[in-house]
Formats: sequence, C-alpha cells, structure tokens
Amino acid sequence: MRISIRSNDQVKLSEATNAYINTRLASLNKLFNQSENVVANVLCKGNDKNVIVEITIPLKHIILRSESKADTLYGAIDLATDKIERQLLRHKQKVNTIIKKREGISNYFSNLEISDEDLQEKKATKTKVIEPKVMTLDEAITEMEMLDHDFFSFINEANHRHTVVYIRKDGGYGVIETKE
Repeated sequence: MRISIRSNDQVKLSEATNAYINTRLASLNKLFNQSENVVANVLCKGNDKNVIVEITIPLKHIILRSESKADTLYGAIDLATDKIERQLLRHKQKVNTIIKKREGISNYFSNLEISDEDLQEKKATKTKVIEPKVMTLDEAITEMEMLDHDFFSFINEANHRHTVVYIRKDGGYGVIETKE
C-alpha cells in the first residue's frame, strides 16, 4: 500500500507522526490482495479546538473514506483508521455474500475469513411510511427544522420530483433529487 500524507498549516507532522500513520495503515494490508496497487490518501487538518484526519482509499469499484475529529492528532488517526478497517470488513462481508458475483470487486480483497463476532451487520430496526407532500424547498427546510430532524423528504413544487433535503456537517443544507 502506498500512503500519501498531507496536512494544512495548523497541523505540523513530525517524523514520528508520519511513522505512526504508516504503521496504522500498514496494518490494513492484510485485508487487500498483495497484487493490487492500493493508494491511501491521508489529510490532517486542524482548527483551534481539534484535529481532523481524513483517509480516502479509492479502488476500482468503491471508495473507502473516513473522517474523524479528536482533541489530539494521534486520537484522530486511530479513530479514522478504525473506521476504514470497519468499512473494509463490512465490504469484505458483502463480497463474501452478496456482491461476489459482480466481476472485479472481489479481486481487491484477500481471502481473509471473517467471523460473525468480528462483524455484526446493521439491520433496519424501524420502518416508517410517509406520504410526501408537494412543497417548496424553503417550506421543506422549515418543516425539517420544526420537526428537529436531520433530513426531510418531499415532492419539490418546482419540478415535481421526489426530493430529500438534509443538514450538512458544515451547517448548510444539501438536496438530493431523483431523476425523471
């Protein structure tokens, strides 16, 4: 695995930190086939309160990505690496069960066996049926805020498409619309 490490002006990376990142990500090598040319991109950035570490591993059929925030750089590195490992194990489980027929994706993972204790699949625990209303985007945002939800589903009055509005991590709003 090739590892590319970058940081912004507020986070200074020492040789020890670079070695720690390399060691933590090298432990994930057991989950990939050795023949694959895997590149892990690590971005360390910070602000006055905490440090954020982003790890992105682009593969042919999937992109593994994690972002973690912590008080210390080492804490953020550990959290982000653990998230990537859980994603890899989850994708490995899916490859072994559902997606294995899809040509190409199973080539990225080694033949590592995963026990049920190592990975517990998340299942839907609640189902809610809604009747989407026709409304404007502004009305939907107001309704979402009044309900104190993170997202809201509705029929957009402008184009009559099923639309979801959600709150982004940066505090703004995102919109997802279906195709016609």
